[in-house]
Amino acid sequence: MVNNLKHFAGIDISKRTFDITVSIQGSDSEYSNFPNSKKGFKQLLKWLKSLGISLAEILFCMENTGIYHRSLVSFLLSLESLVWVESGAQIKLSGGIQRGKNDKVDSKRIMDYAKRNKDQVKLYQEKSPDLQKIADLLGLRRRLVQSIKSLKTPIKELKEAGLKQQAAVIHKASRRSIKALELEIKIVEDTIKKTISDNEQLKEIYNYAVSVKSIGFVAACQLLVYTNGFTKFNSSKQIASYCGIAPFEFTSGTSVRGRTRVHHMANKELKTTLHMCAISSLAHNEEMKIYCERKVKEGKNKMLILNSIRNKLLSRVFSCVKNKKMYVPHIAA
Repeated sequence: MVNNLKHFAGIDISKRTFDITVSIQGSDSEYSNFPNSKKGFKQLLKWLKSLGISLAEILFCMENTGIYHRSLVSFLLSLESLVWVESGAQIKLSGGIQRGKNDKVDSKRIMDYAKRNKDQVKLYQEKSPDLQKIADLLGLRRRLVQSIKSLKTPIKELKEAGLKQQAAVIHKASRRSIKALELEIKIVEDTIKKTISDNEQLKEIYNYAVSVKSIGFVAACQLLVYTNGFTKFNSSKQIASYCGIAPFEFTSGTSVRGRTRVHHMANKELKTTLHMCAISSLAHNEEMKIYCERKVKEGKNKMLILNSIRNKLLSRVFSCVKNKKMYVPHIAA
């Protein structure tokens, strides 16, 4: 289907507007700008029609902006259009050295990226309403947790500095706010749990995930969201690469022999959560305790061991979900 496309559209989206550049024939292209609203979406259709472009013969490519692209993507998908939502970093790195920047230029760069990489297109799969709801609630939970941290940190710092009286004053003044935020977090978590419980498919996947010891509520929910219900990736190694825990070789010829390392470009939130799961497993998971002790005796680096545990946990979750089986512990890790 992608190979038969005649046109490629690069869209640069902001909060209020979006810029679009469309390939016409050969190296020719057309540019326009529209409001990022339903009115603007209808204007886009009229503009494409005036250019003689059918939705069946065009691929829309845009950067993942978090929330600003969501309405346009939903609109285009409702018309059965082909949509590619790509990482902004991926588009930028693929373009080589770039000089200058504005919305019009960026839309053309996105269009060029789509044309060059049409054989690697990843058509966007919209999250189900329930999964999108969970994603938004997890975002709210993250902000609430951060708010509590911002209130508690000064209290901790004052105590560590020996200023206990001042710490007590700050704690008393912020105590009610902290309790209110903690209550809000519980309400958010209960809402997420109910959403999962009411959806048989999500409930089944969630139960497989948490059957792996040390994978808790937050980790299971994040994996559900970021893998789009475990449909976005074909293997646990792909997920590991996405969240920055997959080790890559660093060698060249006979002289460069760097350490095998993970890449810095990753989903840092999921990486951090899996790291906390790995640390928890060393205290509560007998399999991982034995594995860690064995690797320490072999002289392995502690961070390397933790990363291996993160990969083991992720691999087990993926296997359970794909094989539709609960995890059965084995003492030999």
